[in-house]
Amino acid sequence: MRDLMYEHVCTVLVGVATLFRFIGYDISTFIVESVVHSAHIRDPNAIINHAGYYGQAVKEISSVLSTFFVPIVLNYMKAKWALVIGTGAFAFYVGSFFWINNYLYFIANIALGIAFTLNYTAFSTYQMQFSTRKTLARNSGRVWSISCVSLLFGGSLYIYVTSTRPQSIDDKSGNETSGIEQYRYYSQEETRTLCSFLFASCIISTVMHAFFPDRKVEHSVSIDNPHERLTLKQQVGAIASVLVNPYILMFIPRFLNYGLFFAFYMNVYPTSFQYSTILATKYPMLTAYYAFAMCAGTTICGLIIAPLNRRFHDFGLRPLYYIAIGVQLLTYIIAILTVPNWSTAHPTTESAWLEPNVVWVCVAAFLLGFADSANTASNTVICSRLIPGRASHTYSAARFYISVASSIIFFCSPMLTMRAHAIILCSTTIFSALSFNLAVKQVEKREENTKNEKKSV
Repeated sequence: MRDLMYEHVCTVLVGVATLFRFIGYDISTFIVESVVHSAHIRDPNAIINHAGYYGQAVKEISSVLSTFFVPIVLNYMKAKWALVIGTGAFAFYVGSFFWINNYLYFIANIALGIAFTLNYTAFSTYQMQFSTRKTLARNSGRVWSISCVSLLFGGSLYIYVTSTRPQSIDDKSGNETSGIEQYRYYSQEETRTLCSFLFASCIISTVMHAFFPDRKVEHSVSIDNPHERLTLKQQVGAIASVLVNPYILMFIPRFLNYGLFFAFYMNVYPTSFQYSTILATKYPMLTAYYAFAMCAGTTICGLIIAPLNRRFHDFGLRPLYYIAIGVQLLTYIIAILTVPNWSTAHPTTESAWLEPNVVWVCVAAFLLGFADSANTASNTVICSRLIPGRASHTYSAARFYISVASSIIFFCSPMLTMRAHAIILCSTTIFSALSFNLAVKQVEKREENTKNEKKSV
């Protein structure tokens, strides 16, 4: 099989396998705060209040700590087997919702944090095997466009479960009341039915990863920038040195900004319309519509990236990131105007400056999906070029700073309003945009010097 055809086949395989994994993860994360709050209402002793946010924070802390040892896994196994292990941990996390309690839930979040770092590193490493520097941004964009169709499948499952299951509070006293009158309540039966489908999708993804091909294309990024084999002691030292590497430090504002953005679109914003009486009452299927709109935004962005990447040199660096910046800022403005201020922290009957409705949510979701696809492709391009010979360490370092930002915002979320979130996000986004151009110039200058040195030799 020719390299070009092989690239296309691998792109589709990776995209579909990631699709099935994210069916389980995305939908469960969108609703986790409300699901766990519902479990807390049924039995306050089983799970603490706001465990949805705190669990996500624990996951991010676990991801931060795992960056020090996860890359060494690639010394002893191929990237695809690391993906198998990581995806299996995703299945364990989704399975924990069958029996929601403090111990199992937080242990599952610790495992998920490790899985995130493992998958983030292994996914990027595997993608470098079938991509050249010229095609990396294109392939990354296509993979994420395919994988984010998971939102379409996940949203459809959500509609099916929501339309066939009663929404009543089955608390331990045996009383039943209509929880939807106050917020989006999830019964135990409804939770388990939904998680059955999500768990099955993670298992399918795990099996698919096991059958990924191993071949590398000619002039692949992994050949030009091979993985460096280190011992555990060297690994910890290498990660520590990479974390303070000048080129990594220059991009910290960019990584921190993405961590805050990730927490916002995956959990904070979806929770706001789970907790809003206006939205929960009028639009019980709103989470599904949110998923559909995000899917549209992600897919369209991926389709746009490919031709623009061919037309413009290094489109995956400045142009792509500044597009993402502009879309993010627009989304935050919409959120401030259309989301009840306290709906990010607890159930509320308040309104917003503009009447909350399904149209605004879908517009914001489309923009968030578009910005996420652009950010993901941009991250892949940036990390592949920061530190020659240590791409996997660079991805782990990026994940470290992304997770630090996410964990902090998740711990604080029970106390933050939508306006507070938006102010934080807008400030960090603008600062990231200002610092990004300077950082990219330094990388380009180093690459040019290296190229000239090779020519002189």
